[in-house]
Amino acid sequence: MGNSGTIKTTCKILFFCILLLHLTAFAVLAEEGSGGDWRPVYDTIMLYVNFLILAYLLYRYGRQPFLQFLQTQKLQVSESIHKVEGRKEKLLAQINETQSQMQESSERYEKLKQRIIEEGEQTRQQIIDDARQQSKTMLEREKKNASRRLADARKNFMSELVDTASNLARNRLPEEITENDQDKLIDFYVASVNRMSG
Repeated sequence: MGNSGTIKTTCKILFFCILLLHLTAFAVLAEEGSGGDWRPVYDTIMLYVNFLILAYLLYRYGRQPFLQFLQTQKLQVSESIHKVEGRKEKLLAQINETQSQMQESSERYEKLKQRIIEEGEQTRQQIIDDARQQSKTMLEREKKNASRRLADARKNFMSELVDTASNLARNRLPEEITENDQDKLIDFYVASVNRMSG
């Protein structure tokens, strides 16, 4: 405390001396009639004196605000860095989550695609099997229909043939059957009836 107090006191005394010299000597030295070679030296000395005064004032009264400003800037920059790092971590987490979701979606898509292909194959095979069964059923039905139509056609043909033969026989038989043939037919008929009854 003693050493610091001495320096402060010395600085104050020096400051007041320079200020007093500056205020009192300015008017005397500024006169033009007192000699011409002192002015450049005076200007140079006053330049340094003014600079030292300004430096002292800046150090004395500007040091604390400047240090506080730097401290504030340091805290703001530190907070900004922490915020940016936090956002970076969040973005990285979102990117990782998005990548995992994309991977899961890709796997689900592949599974869904495979299942659809399998179901399509099963459906296609079922359609083919149904078509084969249906064609087999239709073929059997058509065979039965053809057999029935053929049987009906034969029956109709035989019926028409019998009718035609009967008509023909009715028309021609009376002319061609003799009494002797009629007796033979009657005997044949009686013999047939006896055989059936006996």
